[in-house]
Amino acid sequence: MVNLYYEGTDMTDYVNVTKCVCRDVSHGRADSMELEFDHAAAWYQWGPKEDDKIIAEMDGYTTGTMYLNAIIPDGDKFRMLATALPSVARRKAWDAYRNMTLEKIMRQCAAEAGMSINFYGVDIGFQYAYLMRENEGAAAFMDWLGTLEGLAVKAYKEAFRAVSITYAQNLDPVQDFYLDTTQDGIKHMRKEIQKISRLTVLSPYARVAASDSGATYGSPRTVNLPATNVVQAGRWARGLLLAHNRQMETLTIRSSFNPKMEALRRVEVEGKTDANGSWIVDEAQHDLVNLKTETKLLRVISTIY
Repeated sequence: MVNLYYEGTDMTDYVNVTKCVCRDVSHGRADSMELEFDHAAAWYQWGPKEDDKIIAEMDGYTTGTMYLNAIIPDGDKFRMLATALPSVARRKAWDAYRNMTLEKIMRQCAAEAGMSINFYGVDIGFQYAYLMRENEGAAAFMDWLGTLEGLAVKAYKEAFRAVSITYAQNLDPVQDFYLDTTQDGIKHMRKEIQKISRLTVLSPYARVAASDSGATYGSPRTVNLPATNVVQAGRWARGLLLAHNRQMETLTIRSSFNPKMEALRRVEVEGKTDANGSWIVDEAQHDLVNLKTETKLLRVISTIY
């Protein structure tokens, strides 16, 4: 049974949850939850509104706090869409950061969204001479900066997490999978030719490249970014190369409900396929009503220098 908490009140015994799909993502967009109930009239009386807090739990799994984003009446049914970010985190703004560290910039952005931030394996002391935020929401700006720095920035339990991809790749695995070539619900895709072999960051102040020795069939690429020195350009070149190339090999596993599958967790794969090795959970979609999980994983990459 799905246990549902709405604005701190346990609603489990008062609603009939006919759909509860939770999406846990590593970065790029907020975690989300789609709920559907019978008896819409009861919810109208409750008076739901944007940014109301919702938590769904089951068998030790929790979504953490979600904020109501949309309410969609559908006949006698009632649908709710919620995300891990309050609406204020999406408000766009312009800003300039001068001689500020990565930690201070991200803490300032998190506070703007009414949230805190925790760092895992991150060089928080790196200082930027100048960095411009161009009409972006706080969460979107942190995601952009995190991608450049080789980080995943996500919201969870009313706070942001900034996690180094390298740090996540070195964590102990939470689960081992054995895959057979005849197994249903498995999809393995590789796009070796779309990898970047050498990525150069170019600015008026620096030109620095990073390479991936594992991108045998890849091509070089140059991008223009506002790096103010060679150290910053080098960090961004490695971060962007990692962000791009790790997306070029994916493994999707459909299974029964598996609460161990959380974004940025590491898993090991063995068996009779060429998917053997270490992977990181990029996205996990949990269907708490039908007790199913679909996990998208990205291959661990340790060949970038």
